[in-house]
Amino acid sequence: MSFVGKAWNDVTNVVEDVVMTPVEVAHAVLDKMFGGTEDLHRIAAELGTLGRRIDALRKEMDAAVGQVTWHGKAADAFSSHAQGRLRELAGAADDLEALGKSVERLANVM
Repeated sequence: MSFVGKAWNDVTNVVEDVVMTPVEVAHAVLDKMFGGTEDLHRIAAELGTLGRRIDALRKEMDAAVGQVTWHGKAADAFSSHAQGRLRELAGAADDLEALGKSVERLANVM
């Protein structure tokens, strides 16, 4: 093979290595970040579990707040503040479960 032919082969190999489709880039990045589909499935399961644990904790806290026996402005302020925090926990639990489902979908298309 001539020098020009060899040089051309080298150039095409470099271009093939450098020019990747968006899907190839996504796969490469995700593999670097998460280590592949098995790890994505594990992460998805952990996110779902975490969301369910937070929701269970929120329900326990809600039951405890509902059993407050004291009355007055301070009790009302506490209850109002606690209910706001419980709504935040519910949102976080929902967000974690949704994120887990999204990661699972991502793992299924890789």
